[in-house]
Amino acid sequence: MTYADLMAILSHSVLPASLVAIMTAMGLSLTAADFRQVFRNKRALIFGVCSMLIVPPLIGLTLALTVAPTPALAVGFVLLATTPGGMLSNLFTDMAKGDLALSMSMTLILSMTYILLVPFYAHFALLHFMGLEADVNVPLGSFFWDIFSITVLPAAAGFALRALRPNIAGTVRKYLKKAATIVLFTAFGFILFDQMPVLRENLGALFWITVILNLIMICVVMLIVRFAGFARRENIAIGIEHLMRQEGTAIFIAVSIVGNNEMSLPMIMNTPVALCFVLLFVTIARRGERGRVAPAAVA
Repeated sequence: MTYADLMAILSHSVLPASLVAIMTAMGLSLTAADFRQVFRNKRALIFGVCSMLIVPPLIGLTLALTVAPTPALAVGFVLLATTPGGMLSNLFTDMAKGDLALSMSMTLILSMTYILLVPFYAHFALLHFMGLEADVNVPLGSFFWDIFSITVLPAAAGFALRALRPNIAGTVRKYLKKAATIVLFTAFGFILFDQMPVLRENLGALFWITVILNLIMICVVMLIVRFAGFARRENIAIGIEHLMRQEGTAIFIAVSIVGNNEMSLPMIMNTPVALCFVLLFVTIARRGERGRVAPAAVA
């Protein structure tokens, strides 16, 4: 087997399969009660969803137009900025003592909305930055189906299994998610190795652009929510949702659907950068919570 064959298997089999497994594991953790949460906290929910659909894409597009080193990386930053909140946003919201129900509701709605919007985002980015209308055939219908089948269908299957066989679902989810995550990050490692020359050439720019993306995004969002008058727990959920992103889905689009490994580098770079921002955010939020509890206890 040649190196090219290995990368082809990785792009078209291993990466999609690991993402399907992770989305199935997410579905296994959902219940009908989770979906009913969508109808609670409507004001904060509507704000959080609208903000995610407007603020990150605008910031990502601005950075792609102004400072992205190459056209492929510009497309990558657009894909990164338009992805919904990541699978870990609910976990970190819980750790930060935020509104977990609001976080889960935003993740669910944004993930479904993403399926409808991402083909248009990707088409625009490809045509604008790379002029690939004649060279790369990415039909909108098949593009939509590829993403739908890799995200919504596995999650729906997991949800159905959880509803029908909750005991089996709990056992399967634990091992499935762990194995799929290991495979997914192994795939990221191979892609990173394959694109090492491009990464070396643009490492500084990629790092600072992802830092700026996350910094501007969290500053803008927290400034808005402060004046919107939401509760502290709601602010935490909305803030973390903007930081944690579904890089795996965006990498799948870049590598498996579009067929350009270079486009995946912004997503790979963002993973550790966003994690640092989220951990700092969680630490500050938890300290703030202790500061609120202490005076109350004294009183």
